[in-house]
Amino acid sequence: MNIELKPDELVNALLQGSSKNGLCILDSCGGDHTGSQRLYAGVLPEESLAIEAAEPNETLGRFDEILAGDRPAVFTISYDLGRKLEGSDDGAETTEPDLFVSTFDSLLVHDYRERRTWIAGRGNSGEAVVDRLRAATVAPVGCERRARSVRSNFSREYYIASVEKIREHIRRGDTYQTNLTQQITVEMPDGLTTTDVYARLRRNHPSPFSAYIERSNSTVVSISPERFFRVSGRGIEASPIKGTRPRGKTATEDDSLQHELLESEKDRAENTMIVDLMRNDLGRVCEYGSVSVRELCALQTLPTLFHLVSTVEGRLRDDAKPSEILRALFPCGSITGAPKIRTMQIIDEIEPDPRGLSMGAIGIYIPEGFGLSSVLDLSVAIRTMVIRNGTAMFNVGGGIVIDSEPEAEYAESLLKAKALLDALGASVDDIQTPLRAREQFETSAV
Repeated sequence: MNIELKPDELVNALLQGSSKNGLCILDSCGGDHTGSQRLYAGVLPEESLAIEAAEPNETLGRFDEILAGDRPAVFTISYDLGRKLEGSDDGAETTEPDLFVSTFDSLLVHDYRERRTWIAGRGNSGEAVVDRLRAATVAPVGCERRARSVRSNFSREYYIASVEKIREHIRRGDTYQTNLTQQITVEMPDGLTTTDVYARLRRNHPSPFSAYIERSNSTVVSISPERFFRVSGRGIEASPIKGTRPRGKTATEDDSLQHELLESEKDRAENTMIVDLMRNDLGRVCEYGSVSVRELCALQTLPTLFHLVSTVEGRLRDDAKPSEILRALFPCGSITGAPKIRTMQIIDEIEPDPRGLSMGAIGIYIPEGFGLSSVLDLSVAIRTMVIRNGTAMFNVGGGIVIDSEPEAEYAESLLKAKALLDALGASVDDIQTPLRAREQFETSAV
Protein backbone atom coordinates (compact mmCIF):
# COMPACT_ATOMS: atom_id res chain seq x y z
CA MET A 1 0.00 0.00 0.00
CA ASN A 2 1.57 3.28 -1.12
CA ILE A 3 0.85 6.46 0.87
CA GLU A 4 0.96 9.92 -0.68
CA LEU A 5 2.37 11.99 2.19
CA LYS A 6 5.67 13.81 2.60
CA PRO A 7 8.01 12.72 5.44
CA ASP A 8 7.25 15.76 7.63
CA GLU A 9 3.53 15.14 7.19
CA LEU A 10 3.98 11.47 8.08
CA VAL A 11 5.86 12.21 11.28
CA ASN A 12 3.48 14.97 12.35
CA ALA A 13 0.50 12.70 11.74
CA LEU A 14 2.03 9.87 13.76
CA LEU A 15 2.89 12.19 16.65
CA GLN A 16 -0.57 13.76 16.66
CA GLY A 17 -2.23 10.40 16.96
CA SER A 18 0.05 9.25 19.76
CA SER A 19 -1.65 8.46 23.05
CA LYS A 20 1.27 6.65 24.66
CA ASN A 21 0.28 3.38 23.01
CA GLY A 22 3.74 2.25 21.98
CA LEU A 23 4.58 4.41 18.96
CA CYS A 24 8.15 3.89 17.73
CA ILE A 25 9.81 6.04 15.05
CA LEU A 26 13.36 5.61 13.75
CA ASP A 27 14.10 8.29 11.18
CA SER A 28 17.21 9.12 9.15
CA CYS A 29 15.68 12.56 8.40
CA GLY A 30 16.86 12.31 4.81
CA GLY A 31 20.52 12.47 5.78
CA ASP A 32 23.19 11.02 3.54
CA HIS A 33 24.49 8.13 5.61
CA THR A 34 25.35 4.69 4.26
CA GLY A 35 22.43 2.31 4.70
CA SER A 36 20.42 4.89 6.62
CA GLN A 37 18.03 6.51 4.16
CA ARG A 38 14.70 5.39 5.61
CA LEU A 39 12.05 6.23 8.15
CA TYR A 40 10.51 3.28 10.03
CA ALA A 41 7.46 3.63 12.28
CA GLY A 42 5.57 1.05 14.28
CA VAL A 43 2.16 1.60 15.86
CA LEU A 44 0.40 -0.67 18.39
CA PRO A 45 3.18 -3.15 19.20
CA GLU A 46 2.34 -6.83 19.36
CA GLU A 47 4.49 -7.11 22.47
CA SER A 48 6.57 -4.77 24.61
CA LEU A 49 9.10 -6.20 27.00
CA ALA A 50 11.35 -4.55 29.61
CA ILE A 51 14.14 -6.54 31.26
CA GLU A 52 15.82 -5.07 34.31
CA ALA A 53 17.83 -6.27 37.29
CA ALA A 54 18.49 -9.57 35.53
CA GLU A 55 21.69 -11.49 35.00
CA PRO A 56 23.33 -10.20 31.79
CA ASN A 57 23.35 -13.68 30.26
CA GLU A 58 19.58 -13.88 30.73
CA THR A 59 19.15 -10.50 29.02
CA LEU A 60 21.35 -11.53 26.10
CA GLY A 61 19.47 -14.81 25.82
CA ARG A 62 16.16 -12.97 25.47
CA PHE A 63 17.78 -10.68 22.89
CA ASP A 64 18.70 -13.74 20.79
CA GLU A 65 15.17 -15.13 21.12
CA ILE A 66 13.56 -11.91 19.94
CA LEU A 67 15.95 -11.52 17.01
CA ALA A 68 15.28 -15.10 15.95
CA GLY A 69 11.59 -14.27 15.49
CA ASP A 70 9.65 -13.28 12.38
CA ARG A 71 8.60 -9.80 13.56
CA PRO A 72 10.48 -6.50 13.35
CA ALA A 73 11.71 -5.17 16.69
CA VAL A 74 12.66 -1.72 17.96
CA PHE A 75 14.77 -1.75 21.10
CA THR A 76 16.85 0.22 23.60
CA ILE A 77 19.87 -1.08 25.52
CA SER A 78 21.09 0.60 28.69
CA TYR A 79 24.75 1.53 29.02
CA ASP A 80 24.61 -0.16 32.41
CA LEU A 81 24.09 -3.55 30.78
CA GLY A 82 27.66 -3.11 29.53
CA ARG A 83 28.82 -2.55 33.10
CA LYS A 84 27.18 -5.84 34.05
CA LEU A 85 28.80 -7.62 31.11
CA GLU A 86 32.21 -6.30 32.17
CA GLY A 87 31.61 -7.12 35.84
CA SER A 88 31.77 -3.50 37.03
CA ASP A 89 28.13 -3.00 38.02
CA ASP A 90 27.89 -1.72 41.59
CA GLY A 91 24.18 -2.36 41.95
CA ALA A 92 23.28 1.34 42.01
CA GLU A 93 19.53 1.88 41.73
CA THR A 94 18.28 2.88 38.29
CA THR A 95 14.88 3.17 36.62
CA GLU A 96 16.28 2.27 33.18
CA PRO A 97 15.68 -1.31 31.94
CA ASP A 98 18.72 -3.15 30.64
CA LEU A 99 16.74 -4.02 27.52
CA PHE A 100 13.43 -2.72 26.20
CA VAL A 101 11.87 -4.24 23.05
CA SER A 102 8.68 -3.64 21.08
CA THR A 103 7.76 -5.98 18.22
CA PHE A 104 5.36 -5.17 15.37
CA ASP A 105 3.37 -7.02 12.72
CA SER A 106 3.55 -4.04 10.33
CA LEU A 107 5.82 -1.08 9.74
CA LEU A 108 5.32 2.24 8.02
CA VAL A 109 8.34 2.80 5.76
CA HIS A 110 9.47 5.91 3.93
CA ASP A 111 12.50 5.76 1.64
CA TYR A 112 14.04 9.21 1.22
CA ARG A 113 15.99 8.27 -1.90
CA GLU A 114 13.05 6.66 -3.66
CA ARG A 115 10.61 9.26 -2.25
CA ARG A 116 8.11 6.51 -1.56
CA THR A 117 6.02 5.55 1.50
CA TRP A 118 4.31 2.21 2.12
CA ILE A 119 3.14 -0.27 4.75
CA ALA A 120 5.28 -3.42 5.11
CA GLY A 121 3.71 -6.47 6.74
CA ARG A 122 0.18 -7.76 6.84
CA GLY A 123 -0.86 -7.19 10.44
CA ASN A 124 -3.73 -5.20 11.91
CA SER A 125 -1.42 -2.42 13.09
CA GLY A 126 -0.97 -1.42 9.44
CA GLU A 127 -4.63 -0.39 9.35
CA ALA A 128 -4.12 1.61 12.56
CA VAL A 129 -1.25 3.48 10.90
CA VAL A 130 -3.41 4.36 7.90
CA ASP A 131 -6.28 5.49 10.14
CA ARG A 132 -3.92 7.71 12.11
CA LEU A 133 -2.55 9.30 8.96
CA ARG A 134 -6.03 9.98 7.57
CA ALA A 135 -7.20 11.62 10.81
CA ALA A 136 -4.26 14.01 11.15
CA THR A 137 -4.59 17.51 9.79
CA VAL A 138 -2.46 19.91 11.85
CA ALA A 139 1.21 19.77 12.85
CA PRO A 140 1.98 19.54 16.58
CA VAL A 141 2.47 22.83 18.38
CA GLY A 142 4.86 23.01 21.34
CA CYS A 143 4.65 25.03 24.51
CA GLU A 144 7.07 27.96 24.57
CA ARG A 145 7.24 28.34 28.35
CA ARG A 146 10.56 27.86 30.12
CA ALA A 147 11.65 24.73 31.95
CA ARG A 148 10.94 24.70 35.67
CA SER A 149 14.49 23.70 36.62
CA VAL A 150 17.72 22.46 35.01
CA ARG A 151 20.33 20.61 37.06
CA SER A 152 23.63 18.87 36.41
CA ASN A 153 25.27 16.23 38.59
CA PHE A 154 28.62 17.99 37.93
CA SER A 155 29.65 21.47 38.88
CA ARG A 156 31.90 23.24 36.40
CA GLU A 157 34.75 22.92 38.93
CA TYR A 158 34.20 19.19 39.42
CA TYR A 159 34.07 18.55 35.67
CA ILE A 160 37.35 20.40 35.15
CA ALA A 161 38.93 18.62 38.12
CA SER A 162 37.73 15.29 36.70
CA VAL A 163 39.43 16.04 33.38
CA GLU A 164 42.66 16.58 35.32
CA LYS A 165 42.10 13.35 37.21
CA ILE A 166 41.70 11.45 33.94
CA ARG A 167 44.86 13.04 32.56
CA GLU A 168 46.69 11.72 35.63
CA HIS A 169 45.31 8.23 34.92
CA ILE A 170 46.65 8.60 31.38
CA ARG A 171 50.10 9.53 32.70
CA ARG A 172 50.03 6.39 34.86
CA GLY A 173 49.16 4.26 31.84
CA ASP A 174 45.70 3.26 33.12
CA THR A 175 43.89 4.66 30.07
CA TYR A 176 44.65 6.36 26.77
CA GLN A 177 41.30 8.09 26.40
CA THR A 178 38.28 8.33 28.71
CA ASN A 179 34.81 9.55 27.80
CA LEU A 180 33.59 11.80 30.61
CA THR A 181 29.92 12.81 30.80
CA GLN A 182 27.76 14.98 33.01
CA GLN A 183 24.09 14.12 33.55
CA ILE A 184 21.55 16.89 33.07
CA THR A 185 18.02 16.73 34.47
CA VAL A 186 15.29 19.08 33.23
CA GLU A 187 11.90 19.63 34.85
CA MET A 188 9.84 20.31 31.73
CA PRO A 189 7.40 23.24 31.53
CA ASP A 190 3.72 22.47 31.98
CA GLY A 191 2.09 21.77 28.63
CA LEU A 192 5.23 20.60 26.82
CA THR A 193 4.70 17.04 25.57
CA THR A 194 7.16 14.37 24.49
CA THR A 195 5.84 14.66 20.94
CA ASP A 196 6.49 18.41 21.02
CA VAL A 197 10.07 17.79 22.09
CA TYR A 198 10.72 15.30 19.31
CA ALA A 199 9.03 17.50 16.69
CA ARG A 200 11.23 20.44 17.70
CA LEU A 201 14.43 18.41 17.58
CA ARG A 202 13.60 16.76 14.29
CA ARG A 203 12.79 20.12 12.74
CA ASN A 204 15.80 22.04 14.06
CA HIS A 205 18.43 19.30 14.38
CA PRO A 206 17.71 16.47 11.90
CA SER A 207 20.09 13.56 12.37
CA PRO A 208 20.70 10.22 10.64
CA PHE A 209 19.58 8.23 13.70
CA SER A 210 16.76 10.20 15.26
CA ALA A 211 14.29 8.21 17.35
CA TYR A 212 11.02 8.53 19.23
CA ILE A 213 10.14 5.47 21.33
CA GLU A 214 7.19 5.20 23.70
CA ARG A 215 7.79 2.73 26.50
CA SER A 216 5.52 1.63 29.33
CA ASN A 217 6.47 4.44 31.74
CA SER A 218 8.86 6.66 29.77
CA THR A 219 9.60 8.01 26.31
CA VAL A 220 12.95 8.06 24.51
CA VAL A 221 13.81 11.01 22.25
CA SER A 222 17.09 10.89 20.34
CA ILE A 223 18.95 12.87 17.69
CA SER A 224 22.00 10.63 17.59
CA PRO A 225 24.40 11.20 14.68
CA GLU A 226 26.38 8.02 15.36
CA ARG A 227 25.92 4.47 14.11
CA PHE A 228 27.03 1.81 16.58
CA PHE A 229 27.00 -1.11 14.18
CA ARG A 230 24.97 -2.43 11.27
CA VAL A 231 24.63 -6.07 10.24
CA SER A 232 23.40 -6.96 6.77
CA GLY A 233 23.87 -10.57 5.70
CA ARG A 234 27.22 -11.56 7.21
CA GLY A 235 28.66 -8.07 6.80
CA ILE A 236 29.07 -5.77 9.79
CA GLU A 237 30.19 -2.16 9.96
CA ALA A 238 30.72 0.30 12.81
CA SER A 239 31.06 4.08 12.48
CA PRO A 240 32.57 5.70 15.60
CA ILE A 241 32.54 9.50 15.96
CA LYS A 242 35.32 11.44 17.66
CA GLY A 243 36.00 15.11 17.00
CA THR A 244 33.41 17.91 17.14
CA ARG A 245 33.16 21.54 16.10
CA PRO A 246 30.14 23.87 16.00
CA ARG A 247 28.80 25.09 12.67
CA GLY A 248 29.71 28.65 11.73
CA LYS A 249 27.30 31.50 11.09
CA THR A 250 28.64 32.01 7.55
CA ALA A 251 30.09 29.84 4.80
CA THR A 252 33.52 31.30 5.53
CA GLU A 253 33.26 30.36 9.21
CA ASP A 254 32.08 26.87 8.23
CA ASP A 255 35.12 26.43 5.98
CA SER A 256 37.44 27.57 8.75
CA LEU A 257 35.91 25.26 11.36
CA GLN A 258 35.95 22.29 8.97
CA HIS A 259 39.62 22.89 8.25
CA GLU A 260 40.38 23.25 11.96
CA LEU A 261 38.70 19.92 12.73
CA LEU A 262 40.26 18.03 9.83
CA GLU A 263 43.73 19.32 10.75
CA SER A 264 43.39 18.78 14.51
CA GLU A 265 46.00 16.27 15.68
CA LYS A 266 44.16 15.83 18.99
CA ASP A 267 40.83 14.98 17.36
CA ARG A 268 42.40 12.64 14.81
CA ALA A 269 44.29 10.90 17.60
CA GLU A 270 41.06 10.41 19.58
CA ASN A 271 39.30 9.03 16.53
CA THR A 272 42.17 6.70 15.59
CA MET A 273 42.34 5.28 19.14
CA ILE A 274 38.67 4.32 19.00
CA VAL A 275 39.06 2.89 15.49
CA ASP A 276 41.80 0.59 16.83
CA LEU A 277 39.51 -0.44 19.70
CA MET A 278 36.64 -1.14 17.30
CA ARG A 279 38.91 -3.21 15.07
CA ASN A 280 39.84 -5.30 18.08
CA ASP A 281 36.20 -5.69 19.21
CA LEU A 282 35.03 -6.67 15.72
CA GLY A 283 37.86 -9.17 15.47
CA ARG A 284 36.26 -11.16 18.28
CA VAL A 285 33.21 -12.01 16.13
CA CYS A 286 34.51 -11.65 12.56
CA GLU A 287 36.36 -14.02 10.27
CA TYR A 288 40.11 -13.78 10.64
CA GLY A 289 41.61 -11.13 8.36
CA SER A 290 38.25 -9.67 7.30
CA VAL A 291 38.29 -6.53 9.50
CA SER A 292 39.41 -3.36 7.73
CA VAL A 293 39.04 0.43 7.95
CA ARG A 294 36.98 1.66 5.02
CA GLU A 295 37.09 5.33 5.97
CA LEU A 296 39.24 7.19 8.51
CA CYS A 297 38.38 10.59 10.01
CA ALA A 298 35.90 11.65 7.33
CA LEU A 299 33.96 14.87 7.84
CA GLN A 300 30.28 14.55 8.78
CA THR A 301 28.17 17.71 8.49
CA LEU A 302 25.07 18.21 10.65
CA PRO A 303 22.88 21.34 10.91
CA THR A 304 24.66 22.57 14.06
CA LEU A 305 27.85 20.49 14.28
CA PHE A 306 30.77 19.00 12.36
CA HIS A 307 32.12 15.57 13.34
CA LEU A 308 34.94 13.26 12.36
CA VAL A 309 33.57 9.79 11.62
CA SER A 310 35.37 6.59 10.64
CA THR A 311 33.98 3.30 9.34
CA VAL A 312 35.33 -0.13 10.28
CA GLU A 313 33.92 -3.24 8.59
CA GLY A 314 34.28 -7.00 8.66
CA ARG A 315 32.62 -10.31 7.85
CA LEU A 316 30.92 -12.09 10.75
CA ARG A 317 31.67 -15.70 11.56
CA ASP A 318 28.81 -17.94 10.47
CA ASP A 319 28.08 -18.90 14.08
CA ALA A 320 28.09 -15.35 15.53
CA LYS A 321 24.79 -14.69 17.33
CA PRO A 322 23.44 -11.19 18.04
CA SER A 323 24.23 -11.70 21.73
CA GLU A 324 27.85 -12.51 20.90
CA ILE A 325 28.12 -9.34 18.82
CA LEU A 326 26.77 -7.30 21.73
CA ARG A 327 29.09 -9.01 24.18
CA ALA A 328 32.06 -8.22 21.95
CA LEU A 329 31.19 -4.61 21.08
CA PHE A 330 28.95 -3.19 23.81
CA PRO A 331 29.22 -0.47 25.05
CA CYS A 332 30.55 1.34 22.02
CA GLY A 333 34.20 2.30 22.45
CA SER A 334 33.55 5.89 21.39
CA ILE A 335 31.64 6.53 24.63
CA THR A 336 33.92 4.56 26.96
CA GLY A 337 37.47 5.10 25.76
CA ALA A 338 40.43 2.75 25.61
CA PRO A 339 41.30 0.27 26.91
CA LYS A 340 37.62 -0.38 27.43
CA ILE A 341 37.35 -2.32 30.70
CA ARG A 342 39.83 -0.29 32.75
CA THR A 343 38.44 2.94 31.34
CA MET A 344 34.88 1.95 32.28
CA GLN A 345 36.15 1.45 35.84
CA ILE A 346 37.61 4.96 35.83
CA ILE A 347 34.28 6.33 34.57
CA ASP A 348 32.53 4.56 37.45
CA GLU A 349 34.95 6.14 39.92
CA ILE A 350 34.29 9.66 38.64
CA GLU A 351 30.72 9.88 37.35
CA PRO A 352 28.34 10.00 40.34
CA ASP A 353 25.23 8.42 38.76
CA PRO A 354 24.43 5.51 36.43
CA ARG A 355 24.23 6.64 32.80
CA GLY A 356 21.07 4.68 32.06
CA LEU A 357 20.16 4.71 28.38
CA SER A 358 22.56 7.60 27.66
CA MET A 359 25.64 6.19 25.90
CA GLY A 360 23.83 2.86 25.44
CA ALA A 361 22.17 1.92 22.14
CA ILE A 362 18.93 2.21 20.15
CA GLY A 363 18.20 -0.18 17.30
CA ILE A 364 15.92 -1.91 14.87
CA TYR A 365 15.81 -5.50 13.68
CA ILE A 366 14.04 -6.50 10.47
CA PRO A 367 13.83 -10.26 9.83
CA GLU A 368 14.10 -12.17 6.60
CA GLY A 369 10.85 -12.60 4.70
CA PHE A 370 9.15 -9.44 5.95
CA GLY A 371 9.17 -7.76 2.57
CA LEU A 372 12.15 -5.56 3.47
CA SER A 373 15.88 -6.16 3.44
CA SER A 374 16.88 -7.98 6.61
CA VAL A 375 19.03 -5.80 8.85
CA LEU A 376 20.16 -5.23 12.43
CA ASP A 377 21.05 -1.54 12.82
CA LEU A 378 22.00 0.20 16.06
CA SER A 379 22.88 3.79 16.91
CA VAL A 380 24.85 5.00 19.91
CA ALA A 381 22.44 6.68 22.34
CA ILE A 382 24.18 10.05 22.41
CA ARG A 383 22.13 13.29 22.21
CA THR A 384 19.44 11.07 23.73
CA MET A 385 16.99 11.84 26.52
CA VAL A 386 14.62 9.71 28.57
CA ILE A 387 11.46 11.57 29.61
CA ARG A 388 9.62 10.20 32.62
CA ASN A 389 6.87 11.93 34.63
CA GLY A 390 7.61 15.34 33.18
CA THR A 391 11.36 15.09 33.76
CA ALA A 392 13.93 14.69 31.00
CA MET A 393 17.38 13.24 31.66
CA PHE A 394 20.42 12.95 29.39
CA ASN A 395 24.23 12.81 29.48
CA VAL A 396 26.68 14.89 27.46
CA GLY A 397 30.45 14.83 27.39
CA GLY A 398 33.48 13.97 25.32
CA GLY A 399 36.70 12.04 25.06
CA ILE A 400 39.54 13.13 27.35
CA VAL A 401 43.14 12.57 26.18
CA ILE A 402 46.50 13.72 27.54
CA ASP A 403 46.45 17.05 25.72
CA SER A 404 42.84 17.88 26.55
CA GLU A 405 42.21 21.41 27.82
CA PRO A 406 39.81 21.11 30.78
CA GLU A 407 37.91 24.34 30.08
CA ALA A 408 37.50 23.41 26.40
CA GLU A 409 36.22 19.93 27.32
CA TYR A 410 33.62 21.43 29.64
CA ALA A 411 32.55 23.87 26.93
CA GLU A 412 32.24 21.00 24.40
CA SER A 413 29.92 19.09 26.74
CA LEU A 414 27.65 22.14 26.97
CA LEU A 415 27.73 22.59 23.19
CA LYS A 416 26.36 19.07 22.83
CA ALA A 417 23.63 19.84 25.38
CA LYS A 418 22.45 23.00 23.66
CA ALA A 419 20.04 21.43 21.14
CA LEU A 420 18.42 19.15 23.71
CA LEU A 421 18.01 21.95 26.22
CA ASP A 422 16.50 24.25 23.61
CA ALA A 423 13.85 21.64 22.74
CA LEU A 424 12.97 21.42 26.45
CA GLY A 425 12.53 25.18 26.87
CA ALA A 426 15.91 25.71 28.55
CA SER A 427 19.47 26.85 27.88
CA VAL A 428 22.94 26.16 29.26
CA ASP A 429 22.65 29.36 31.31
CA ASP A 430 19.80 27.73 33.26
CA ILE A 431 21.94 24.86 34.54
CA GLN A 432 22.21 24.78 38.32
CA THR A 433 24.56 22.66 40.40
CA PRO A 434 23.06 20.66 43.28
CA LEU A 435 24.86 20.78 46.62
CA ARG A 436 25.94 17.15 46.16
CA ALA A 437 27.89 18.02 43.00
CA ARG A 438 29.67 20.89 44.78
CA GLU A 439 30.56 18.58 47.65
CA GLN A 440 32.06 16.10 45.19
CA PHE A 441 34.53 18.73 44.06
CA GLU A 442 35.40 19.74 47.61
CA THR A 443 36.00 16.17 48.80
CA SER A 444 37.47 14.67 45.62
CA ALA A 445 41.12 13.66 45.92
CA VAL A 446 42.21 15.15 42.62
